[in-house]
Amino acid sequence: MLNSLKLIYEITKGNESILRKNKWLQYLYLTKEQIVNLEQVDALEKIPKNPILPYVEKTLRVLNEIDLPAYEKEIIEEVLIWSEVAKGGLTHKRKEWQEKGFQLSIHNIGSAQIYAAEQMNIPYQNRTIEREELIYLLILTHGLVGQFIRGEVRYQQFSPLIDWIEHNENSALCNIERVLLKLNQCIIEAVSKELWASIHSEVEELISLIVKKKRHAEQSFNDRLKRLRESSIKNGEDFNALFDRLLTGDNEYTITLANFFKKTDLWYVESALQDFTFEEFLKIFLFINQRIDPLSLQQVSFEPLMRDIYYDYKGKKAINLYKKRIIESYLAEFSLEEIAKGKAPENEHVTLSVLPLDQLGQIVGVQFTYSKAGQKLIEFCQEAEKSPLYERAIIMLYDFFGFRKDAFDRLQNEQTYLTDMNNGQDEKKIISDYATGNLMLDIGAGGGVMLDLLTEHHPDATVVGIDVSTNVIEELNRKKIRENKRWLVKQADALDLKTYYKPNSVDTIVFSSILHELYSYIPYNGRKFNHEVVVQALKSSFEVLSPGGRIIIRDGIMTEPKDEMRLLEFKEPSGMDFFKRYVNDFKGRKIEYKEVDKRTIQLPVNDLMEFCYTYTWGEEAYPHEVQEQFGYFTPTEYKQAITQALGKNASIIKLEHYLQEGYEEFLLPKVKVMNEAGDIVRLPDSTCFIVIEKIRD
Repeated sequence: MLNSLKLIYEITKGNESILRKNKWLQYLYLTKEQIVNLEQVDALEKIPKNPILPYVEKTLRVLNEIDLPAYEKEIIEEVLIWSEVAKGGLTHKRKEWQEKGFQLSIHNIGSAQIYAAEQMNIPYQNRTIEREELIYLLILTHGLVGQFIRGEVRYQQFSPLIDWIEHNENSALCNIERVLLKLNQCIIEAVSKELWASIHSEVEELISLIVKKKRHAEQSFNDRLKRLRESSIKNGEDFNALFDRLLTGDNEYTITLANFFKKTDLWYVESALQDFTFEEFLKIFLFINQRIDPLSLQQVSFEPLMRDIYYDYKGKKAINLYKKRIIESYLAEFSLEEIAKGKAPENEHVTLSVLPLDQLGQIVGVQFTYSKAGQKLIEFCQEAEKSPLYERAIIMLYDFFGFRKDAFDRLQNEQTYLTDMNNGQDEKKIISDYATGNLMLDIGAGGGVMLDLLTEHHPDATVVGIDVSTNVIEELNRKKIRENKRWLVKQADALDLKTYYKPNSVDTIVFSSILHELYSYIPYNGRKFNHEVVVQALKSSFEVLSPGGRIIIRDGIMTEPKDEMRLLEFKEPSGMDFFKRYVNDFKGRKIEYKEVDKRTIQLPVNDLMEFCYTYTWGEEAYPHEVQEQFGYFTPTEYKQAITQALGKNASIIKLEHYLQEGYEEFLLPKVKVMNEAGDIVRLPDSTCFIVIEKIRD
């Protein structure tokens, strides 16, 4: 076992006496910093108090298993134990390093400086200068192979290493190519074995260029940007199309950006900016260029922004959407052309800050800083997440500050909404069985599961997802590119389809769990929860439907007779409190009930089922579900509405209703449903399935 691993084992057992003689271990062990690339982190709460030493230990364990000559293994071991020390050290020690001018914000440089300073404490006659010089250079270039592959640093950063190779061609110290390859294996495999497997060949190619002393191998502007956007591309960004649209030509901002990237090295870019659009990404760099001395700048660290832009949402690391929306509004104030000409936003809520990290202005850090009002808004939003009033409170504030994309922007709830829209896939398969023709529209396409089913079962049809929400359209477009889907998406209003499609041109129109959302959220003729909005959606669809075409509806249903009463007994003590909170918060209609005892209420059958829809989803979905009314027509009322709205050319070829699978399984352990006599009865039907066909003349 490596000696360093034995020492780490000793310190984990509490033997702190070894720290005095092993400064590298002292600095890695005694630290209050949490410097870690958040890209590999699932939850911020799970980051260890000291993440540095465990990572170094992983690199050493990889090395321990590699078959190498002992003298080469010792060189790599020495490099690994010193390469992260700039991230460690107690407060007083870090202050001492900073006063000496050590560059702690660029960790490989700072670690090399600390290593060199520690070697000075060794008597000269006991030192091997040639070996120390190599170790110093390997620390100085530690991680740069991976950073170059990611597009963050320029090839010229390897110049000191190439110089050493050129001047020490006959050195017996080591096989430098083998040492570089195994060193990088340790560095990368300690992060992820899968990552090492995926870039192993690229690492070999790059090291071969260095060892062959190739001086010029810089990436093109296009290639470097593409590498910096790799995570965004995997998430569905159409980089090539965006590059061609935004950066083709000799306009001023393209020239400015190309020059900026030609002379600047970057850190933590992908981790900090992957959730911003490509255009926003470019604007951030243009703003940085406004605020620096272009003659002296060499390195830009996005570590401050990376650490600030994420937080834990429901136990998982997530981008802080509140901060992101404020930043988006800041970036939207001017075009790329205007920023290149020197214009900068005067946004009272946020500003881009470029922080000097050294005395010469060669290294800067980037973050966004917020006004007191902006910071209070962010804090309020995060606190409001714990409240049933969350969505209404957030929307009110976002509308006040102008940070919502459109009226249907669900803010932090968007991903939950899209996931929920994808549920019930098995039930949605029957919709595909009734779909017909060459052009099919999925209204309220949500997460895209219905689009997938329609394209899978109707390979010759053109399938289009329709949604009015900007966020949903953006996410669907990313999914389409990410998963190479052949369906299309269109931002359109379901209440006015004739604006987008000609009469008699669409063969199938699907409303899968979306009509109740139109009913609940769309103010129609001045009010929400208006049956006229459902009727208008049907009319709008029928206008563009081709003869023989079909409208397919899967949605909530109300039970008839509507005046039936039910007793609802809660088996859980908290059930009654949940119900009373629901009655107060639900806006669809007034819920009438009578309290029979501490755990039992009497209420109309449809009020019971409407409550049960929300009770099924539980606390997490409560802020969203309490705003919706799932059942809005009885079967008879639905039939009458269709007939009156669409006339004699509309034939209802299927109208059924049923209790959706899963409701009983979830609800019956929590409630007892009885008739007025106290006899246990089944839950009311929850869902309807309706197929309307347009009769051919």
